[in-house]
Amino acid sequence: MTHEKTFILETGRSVKVIAKALPVKDPSKIETEIEVLIKEPREENYRPAIGQTHPKYWKLRKLDSLKIRMLQIKYSGVSEKQIRKTIREFQEKIMS
Repeated sequence: MTHEKTFILETGRSVKVIAKALPVKDPSKIETEIEVLIKEPREENYRPAIGQTHPKYWKLRKLDSLKIRMLQIKYSGVSEKQIRKTIREFQEKIMS
């Protein structure tokens, strides 16, 4: 199950936050994975915040997948409050 929420930042950048449920052994718990994609006003498609042309791209090759996602979130421009809101909506959607 997934949940997508799009935020428009003051700069005009669109940020799509995608929450996905991961399988866990305990069915009473929900583990959520977050993916963040960005789209500048002049672009047609969403893309990761840090691509091959980004100056910090070299950092991604040395990190594990969780740290890569955290770095992508940091450079997307979306706030922690917006991330928490998306996760809360996703969890409410699953519980109902």
